[in-house]
Amino acid sequence: MHASITAMPHQTQLPQTLEKLANGEFGCVMAINVDGQLKKRFFALGLKEGARVRVLRKAKFGGPMHLRVGTSEVILRLKEASCICLAASQTAPL
Repeated sequence: MHASITAMPHQTQLPQTLEKLANGEFGCVMAINVDGQLKKRFFALGLKEGARVRVLRKAKFGGPMHLRVGTSEVILRLKEASCICLAASQTAPL
């Protein structure tokens, strides 16, 4: 008898966004999907394409995230964090 091999349907992986990272996880910013002034503010805080981000804490019940970006610490609302796409996430620093 031959074991039949069934093909898995091609699954498209969407980019992971910042709000989905757990405490202690790292990610590398791939894209920031916000407009004008907010993008400038993110850039001033160090949140830009290529930046490495670590989640220090996440508040319960949909509260803000406490992040480390380079040597700065930033607190973001989940709505803002959901606009930041990550290239990858790791549990250890790069």
